[in-house]
Amino acid sequence: MCYHYSISKTASEIATRYNIDLRLPEINPEPVYYHVNGFNHNLLPVVYKEFNSDYLKLELMQWGLVPGWVKGEEQAQKIRSRTLNARSETADSKPSFRAAFRYRPCLVPATGYFEWMHHNRNKYPFFIFLTAHSIFSFAGLWEEWINESTGEILRSFSILTCDANSLAARIHNSKKRMPVIIGKDHEETWVSPCPDTGDRRQLLKPYDTEGMSAYSIGRLISSKGQNSNIPEVLDPVAYKELN
Repeated sequence: MCYHYSISKTASEIATRYNIDLRLPEINPEPVYYHVNGFNHNLLPVVYKEFNSDYLKLELMQWGLVPGWVKGEEQAQKIRSRTLNARSETADSKPSFRAAFRYRPCLVPATGYFEWMHHNRNKYPFFIFLTAHSIFSFAGLWEEWINESTGEILRSFSILTCDANSLAARIHNSKKRMPVIIGKDHEETWVSPCPDTGDRRQLLKPYDTEGMSAYSIGRLISSKGQNSNIPEVLDPVAYKELN
């Protein structure tokens, strides 16, 4: 699954990558995260198109999709921790995701993601990234929910997952899953909100191993007493027991 990732770029850098005019709406604060934990439900940059629009937009949305049919804030708080990810094999039929799958696809910008390797009853953190792209895209779904008691509008998103490729499976060797990564040449196909989802379904597959790399990092990422959202979380650390 994908519950931890990195987007260590400013809003202007992300907008430049996707050729987005950033004048409206203003992105504040800057979405720079060296490590983001999904269970904190941060507001994170999402690239999407409004229905019947030809233009990409960049907006901060909360990680943890809240479907529009959810009743009440209590239910919304409960469901978001179960919707950080959506399995690509079933997202089109699950009540939480099927409307978003059809009408509200999105791209989730990332600079890498984190997974843990299990070895001799211990877990070792790794940073996984694309070798040729400093910013790349997870396949995502977004939703809009209205809090009936306050009138507040919440936009939220989920990241799609698929079977792991050989590199990701070697690292994430307990679940053998990975986020769906959309190649740059296919981003326009994925993000177009069209009820005919056939073309988008073809993109729900493991990314080519040859375009990815990874290295082990320190345990700062899982330290409860320290701030892990700092550049040092990405520093390589070798574990002799993994050699």
